[in-house]
Amino acid sequence: MSINVKENIERFATTKVIDSVVDDWKKDPEHNVKASVDKIAGAAEKLPLQPLFKQQLQQVKGLIDGDRPAKRLLINLLNDTDANVFKTLAKDFIVEGSWLGVRRQRAVGEEGGFNVPWFMLIDPTERCNYQCTGCWAGSYQQAKEMSFETFDRVLKEASDLGIHFVVVSGGEPTCYPRLIDIFNAHKDMAFMFYTNGSLFTEKFVEELRNVGNAVPCFSVEGFKEKTDERRGEGAWDRVMLAMDRCMKAGIPFGYSVTETHQNIAEVTSDAFVDHMINKGAKLGWYFQYIPIGRTPDLGMMLTPEERLQSYHRIHEIRSSKPVFVADFWNDGPYTGGCIAGARRYFHVTADGNIEPCAFIHLTQGNINEMSLKDALQLPFFQEMQKLQPYSDNALAPCILIDHPDYFRKIAAMPGVRGTDGTVENMSGEVGAHLDKLSKEWETLSHPVYMNDFPEESAKFAQLKKEKVANIERHGGDMRAFYTDPTIEK
Repeated sequence: MSINVKENIERFATTKVIDSVVDDWKKDPEHNVKASVDKIAGAAEKLPLQPLFKQQLQQVKGLIDGDRPAKRLLINLLNDTDANVFKTLAKDFIVEGSWLGVRRQRAVGEEGGFNVPWFMLIDPTERCNYQCTGCWAGSYQQAKEMSFETFDRVLKEASDLGIHFVVVSGGEPTCYPRLIDIFNAHKDMAFMFYTNGSLFTEKFVEELRNVGNAVPCFSVEGFKEKTDERRGEGAWDRVMLAMDRCMKAGIPFGYSVTETHQNIAEVTSDAFVDHMINKGAKLGWYFQYIPIGRTPDLGMMLTPEERLQSYHRIHEIRSSKPVFVADFWNDGPYTGGCIAGARRYFHVTADGNIEPCAFIHLTQGNINEMSLKDALQLPFFQEMQKLQPYSDNALAPCILIDHPDYFRKIAAMPGVRGTDGTVENMSGEVGAHLDKLSKEWETLSHPVYMNDFPEESAKFAQLKKEKVANIERHGGDMRAFYTDPTIEK
């Protein structure tokens, strides 16, 4: 039996289980949640899944025991989501992205001697109908936009490599005239897109529900006053209306905040998070303000003490509220450190520049001049992966704000150039501030990491040593490293 035939049989069997589970679950979410997860886990045991995927299913089973917030989140998700949307997202995210996709990624990577990340971030347009203070995309020229043909090609190449989860940003993604067409053309992919929500007309929301494979995350800065202050008058009312329309249509959604010195207390408060949950949000993304973009403002950055405050508050939210929240910088202990540089994800801009991260505006190639497969083998990606993790402290994962000297090292590589002025800023006040801040954060966070994650920290440090030794043994050859099955990637 060929691999493709065998894979299609497994895909068919798994999607049938998902359809059955969702149908049963929808009848009585309150009582069927545990039985439904058990059914999926039982089916998974009979299939040749990656050990990590089976482990994740067991973790989900553990989370829904008793009356934990995770169980309530799952019940709310089923109650509030259109059945066809739920089935589509589950198939794309679980079957294509987390099972078949990961298997394909590892096979391609081991054969080619390079790493295939789990997901990618892509900006189809730099156009935006807002002018937010301190926007990370603010230094880009606003006229740039990716052609539909290029967008479509890149996603096809991503699918061939096993990447089936794609995050869309910008600019404002809904300013891209063929966004729904892209979602519809790639029904084997799950999409998440960051949006200000201002263009969520009833027609657009209906189209989004019909395509079923895309989850919006609405950008807010706190309540009305702070959101309108940064995003413009009326921004809060427009995004609240967009949330209401998604709830009515059965489209799951999340919220996204940029934590600043001015709003940190508000966006992590019970009142704010409860308001987002009551509006229907199922996930929340927390990003710290980083001094890049149009006009870097060091006064917006969190102090190390505020960053630690956020770390503790987000853990409290996770343990007490029915919403999945992610902390892009402080979740290093769960991701093995930095995920950028095509280790777990990378960024493609609207004009095709290939960057390590949404916040690391360096490039060494352009998707208009090479395939995605070649892009993943760019030297600056391989050098970043060679350096990762940058230290034995997973609470300090970032190459820019936690290890600015490593940023400077990558920026100085042959053929690497900055795309927004950050490289130039690193030789002045911004760089000096990050040098100072990174040292203060290391002093504050390292003891917290050792105390909160004793087993993980020991394993993390050991993996770092093993990786360094393995790469040295291969003479610095990253291709040999990626084809060596004895080392954790």
